[in-house]
Amino acid sequence: MRIKFKIIFLSSLFSFILFIKAQSNSSLSERDGWKNLNLREKIGQTMVILGKYYDHKTFKGEGLKAFFEKYPIGGLFLPDWYYFYFAPKDSSMEYYIKESIKDYAANSRYPLIFMEDFERGLGLQYPESYTQMPVEMALGAAGLEQLAYRYGQSIAKEARDFGMNWLLHPVVDLNMNPLHSLVLERSISDDPDFALPLLKKQIAGLHSQDIITTIKHFPGDGATIRDQHLMTSQNPLSWEEWQKTYGKVFKELIAYEAPSIMVGHLIFPAYQKEKFNGNLLPASLSSELIIKLLKTEMNFNGVVISDALNMGGVAGYYANELETSIASFAAGVDLMLWPDLAFMDTLEARILRKEIPMERLDDAVQRIWAVKERFGLLRKPQKLFNPLAEQDRISADQIATETAEKAVTLIRGEKDSLPLDPKKSKKILLVNVSHTDKSQLFMPTKKLLEDKGFEVTLQYSLGYRDWNWRMDSLAYFDKIIACFENKYFDPVGLPFLKGTEAESVWMFNMLPKEKMICVSYSNPYYLNFYFQHIPVLINAYSSDRYMQEAVVKALTGEIPFRGKSPVKLDHDILK
Repeated sequence: MRIKFKIIFLSSLFSFILFIKAQSNSSLSERDGWKNLNLREKIGQTMVILGKYYDHKTFKGEGLKAFFEKYPIGGLFLPDWYYFYFAPKDSSMEYYIKESIKDYAANSRYPLIFMEDFERGLGLQYPESYTQMPVEMALGAAGLEQLAYRYGQSIAKEARDFGMNWLLHPVVDLNMNPLHSLVLERSISDDPDFALPLLKKQIAGLHSQDIITTIKHFPGDGATIRDQHLMTSQNPLSWEEWQKTYGKVFKELIAYEAPSIMVGHLIFPAYQKEKFNGNLLPASLSSELIIKLLKTEMNFNGVVISDALNMGGVAGYYANELETSIASFAAGVDLMLWPDLAFMDTLEARILRKEIPMERLDDAVQRIWAVKERFGLLRKPQKLFNPLAEQDRISADQIATETAEKAVTLIRGEKDSLPLDPKKSKKILLVNVSHTDKSQLFMPTKKLLEDKGFEVTLQYSLGYRDWNWRMDSLAYFDKIIACFENKYFDPVGLPFLKGTEAESVWMFNMLPKEKMICVSYSNPYYLNFYFQHIPVLINAYSSDRYMQEAVVKALTGEIPFRGKSPVKLDHDILK
């Protein structure tokens, strides 16, 4: 009996060892699996193309299988603005995108990257299905690390529900220049020591759901007034200043094992020496910044992603967008964002002609493969979508509410001006100040105030030339609440006010100051710059319903103003 037991034990032990060895070999095989890819498959791993689903599913009249045989790309970016034109009218856009994800996944030989930005969750694009989180700067104003973790986790769960596995998020830029037009409220702060703990917690929350994160935009945006969409931007700091600010952020997040970094279309004169046709190259085209600084000196072993290759900031250095893409890859970018399909054909030909070394491609693919292994993307998932539980939806709503209520910031509040009381200030004029008429956006504020007993009139702008001759008619109102909504990139161009918006500022400064309350639902610098005398100034950072609800609660004394400005408002440049 004892001998029989020993035989059974040894047999089981041998089987267990073989199982462990097989698992080890399987893992090793997966880890080195990129070596078995053919040349076009390797190139495909470096491409995240726009998900032009209608074009791809009708490829040469044969469909997606033929498409992937010809172009075995590794990933797709799925923008709502493309699907808007092709989604069937009898189905929601979300449903159509999910159906396309299923179709892409079924026809690709390898697991695919499904990518989007979703910097504040999915609710901005798909408000009927997901939560529109307050912006990053609101998270900075709230200043709570555990809230940042939950914020990241919630966005990740929504992304997983939608089929995403890689986000171009979070923005880790520091908004150091109040005249910058692109970073602004997408940034947590202008202070690296304040921003880093919140960024780390948010990244940890995203990673908890196996969402691959991308920190952006190396070597750091937000210190100049240039917009990378329009032109090549720059980081104008000295080497010493950069090391204490942007450099510190990227170094610490690299040490925190950030899986990918997006390089921006911006130059860094304090570091760069090499010129191309007399010009410094933007980071997205600069081997000096990518290979020498980022990969070698800063020891970044993850994936370097280009910013979108159709932006003005990367244009003009090479003959066309295709040549720009090839140059970006040769300079050290591992994962190309929105290259044309011709990128695969062209890179294949140039590698075969030995114009671009095979080692450059192998380095890129190995980096991408390692990140995929880390996040479980080397095998096709059993399910593409992780449906949100009802508790997840409730939790997302709670996180958005908490972020807003702890972010709303009173930057000036004279005694006796607040809280608002319908017994003392019943008639309120609510004025939307924005580039175009967005007054309907503030219907939640109107309704919330009316529910509290106020009589509210909603108006778009109070332009001086339209209203100065009838200024006396405004005496009817006890309070005038100006709601500024002019967020980054909407409209494109420098951030400060012109036209009707500027004339509204003129008008507000002409009105009795005790009647005025100004709230910025976007740019945090507006109010401190434009208004020296108005007694109540509030920064709310974004115009989602959560921030509107928090502002009304704070104005009426239901909650205290708890937010602290995460950026310096009193800049010399604004004096």
